[in-house]
Amino acid sequence: MGDADSERRSALMAAQLAAVWAIGAVGLPVAAGLVFLAAYTSGTGALGVGLLVALAGFVGLLWLTVRGTAAASVLGGTTAGQVVWALLVAVAGGVLWGAGWALSDDPSGMLGKGGSLVLLANGLPFVAVAGLLLRGWWARLATIGIVGVVAAAMLAAPGRSGPPELSERLDQARLDRDSLFLVSIPGYHPSSDRFGDDLGTGVFMPTDPRAIPVARWITIVAFDRATAVKQSGGCGQGVPGSVLETAACTVEPDGWVYRDAGVEHGYQVPAGPHLVVVSGTRSVPREQLRAAAATLRPLTQAEVGSYGSPGRAMFTVDVQGYSTHGQDAPPGIALESTDPAATPRSVRIEVTVDRLDFPCAPATCPADADGLQYREIQDLHGYLIRRGTVNVSVLGGVGVDRAVLRRAALDARPVTDEELLRVLPPVPQRQGPLQRLRDWFG
Repeated sequence: MGDADSERRSALMAAQLAAVWAIGAVGLPVAAGLVFLAAYTSGTGALGVGLLVALAGFVGLLWLTVRGTAAASVLGGTTAGQVVWALLVAVAGGVLWGAGWALSDDPSGMLGKGGSLVLLANGLPFVAVAGLLLRGWWARLATIGIVGVVAAAMLAAPGRSGPPELSERLDQARLDRDSLFLVSIPGYHPSSDRFGDDLGTGVFMPTDPRAIPVARWITIVAFDRATAVKQSGGCGQGVPGSVLETAACTVEPDGWVYRDAGVEHGYQVPAGPHLVVVSGTRSVPREQLRAAAATLRPLTQAEVGSYGSPGRAMFTVDVQGYSTHGQDAPPGIALESTDPAATPRSVRIEVTVDRLDFPCAPATCPADADGLQYREIQDLHGYLIRRGTVNVSVLGGVGVDRAVLRRAALDARPVTDEELLRVLPPVPQRQGPLQRLRDWFG
């Protein structure tokens, strides 16, 4: 055989194997998808028809391949041999492909969802069968050797059960990568420290607990005097269920009894058949509680309709700077300080990200230097800055210095890949037969 004939046959062999690989890699998933679609839309009757049509189309493409590269195969000399070749490649290759599908860590990926590596794997079984039917032992040996090396390399490579992609972790956590910005604020600690001791996003509070104001609340609850029991130490009577039931007491010069339960403190005022407990959080001064208890009065008819329950004895007090609310457990009245600096919210900082075109609407935000805009919303203030396609907003309570908020807005930066991979939970590992085989070889 001359060099020209040898080169021509080698080219035909390469063309035949390339075509067989393309038919197996692309044609098989497409055919399988069409069969499933036919069965899903038309029932089991269409499944048989779909299988026959898919098989006929698959074998037909293989027959056209061997017909155009007849000189490359030992069965390519006659039409009957070409038909046998097409059937052998289709059936034997399909059996090998089915075995690979059964062993796969992610069988759905072999039907067209697994990317370039899966396309390569889909075509290999058919190339292996076609390679055994080439002319010349050297061609057969070379083809099987190449297929074996590629298959071994794919087996050794990490499969889908290996370390997941960052995008897959983000999808699992339902996070938008572009909306994740981190910042470190001196003197503050993020609500979640998963990114580091002081690096985070979302809500920040002062590191020093003493810098966080305690909310100012006063509660007024009436108890049936018939349930009262005598207490020792000159404290008079106490009522079970009161927040001051077991409080330490101090008798004041005018006979009032101050009660201190640690978390709350206050006074207990007799009112006809009731003992009314007027108590407050530790942030409410003792003198203010005594003055409030001195104004104790029953709810008016209008107040009963707003805060109370008809038929239940309820009382309130008059204190400037507090708003009144009804409470259910125990039934009574609660007064909350209206001073915005008297709550933990006053020293809270929150870092958020949005994609709004006009984040300040309907108001406007005065422009500052460095691309910043100053924003005020009720008892919050702070800065926002445009970063690419998103707005980074840093808002704080009235107790947060404006310069701290400005610096935080400028320092906020996108999260890095390394930080995400460190904190995002891993995707559940798929331990299929193929992965167990990898582990055994490893």
